[in-house]
Amino acid sequence: MKIVSFGPSGQEKPGIVHHNHVIDVCAVDPSLPDTVRGILDADALPRLGELLKKADTLPPQHRKRRDGLRIGPPVTNPSKIVCIGLNYKDHAEEQNRKPPDWPLTFAKGPNVLIGDGEPIPLPHGVTQLDHEVELAAVVGRRAKNVPLDDAKEYVAGYSVFMDISARDVQYKEKQWFRAKSFDGFGPFGPWLTTCDEVPDPHRLDIKLDVNGETRQASNTRHMIFDVFFLVHYLSQSMTLEPGDIISTGTPSGVGVFATPPRFLRPGDALKATIESLGTLNNVVV
Repeated sequence: MKIVSFGPSGQEKPGIVHHNHVIDVCAVDPSLPDTVRGILDADALPRLGELLKKADTLPPQHRKRRDGLRIGPPVTNPSKIVCIGLNYKDHAEEQNRKPPDWPLTFAKGPNVLIGDGEPIPLPHGVTQLDHEVELAAVVGRRAKNVPLDDAKEYVAGYSVFMDISARDVQYKEKQWFRAKSFDGFGPFGPWLTTCDEVPDPHRLDIKLDVNGETRQASNTRHMIFDVFFLVHYLSQSMTLEPGDIISTGTPSGVGVFATPPRFLRPGDALKATIESLGTLNNVVV
């Protein structure tokens, strides 16, 4: 399934993509939780699957055309967004750094999340706006001290994520959180693709274009620490909640390490694509 959150910002409802429509699942079954995070917490994905099976028989008022419908980030209210640094060998090499022995973790605030087609703001005073395309894994069950062999069972699905950064703020303050947590610094979507449609998340082409020029291109098989190890590893120190986002790092090609550096400017159009998961289109404003 491809699961979305749709509707006005702050009032999004869960839906399922079906061809050119979105099924309003709460209209079909009002007993369902009214957020994607709530659906994951209630272990209600099988109920969505049953709705999808009868999509063609649903009344028209329960199906909304995707054209003109605002699609927000798939999960609008995660308890946390955990990001992984230096998780592709070539990204470490472009910084002249040794690949890490253990995951390098940092956080972004949930306020960063925007959906497909929404603007990425260039904050006042920021001069070094940068891009990173990443595979995001969304947690499906509460996870604490998860054995590595069981970690796959705690993932609900996958999506495309962009880790936008204010590099000048990052290097000036010598920390990452504020520089990566400006409003709108986390394009996410266009939907959450459930695991049954992604046989192996570690064999997916991943790329990012800026104004039609490819800046990043790789495959998730080049990740140093895979999704399931990250679930296992993170759950040793924190309780992962349904709807939490794990953004698994970026390949080489980010702007700050280009020669000369290439930072984003107003009007730049970003297109982030991961095989089988879809494409995010966002413009810097």
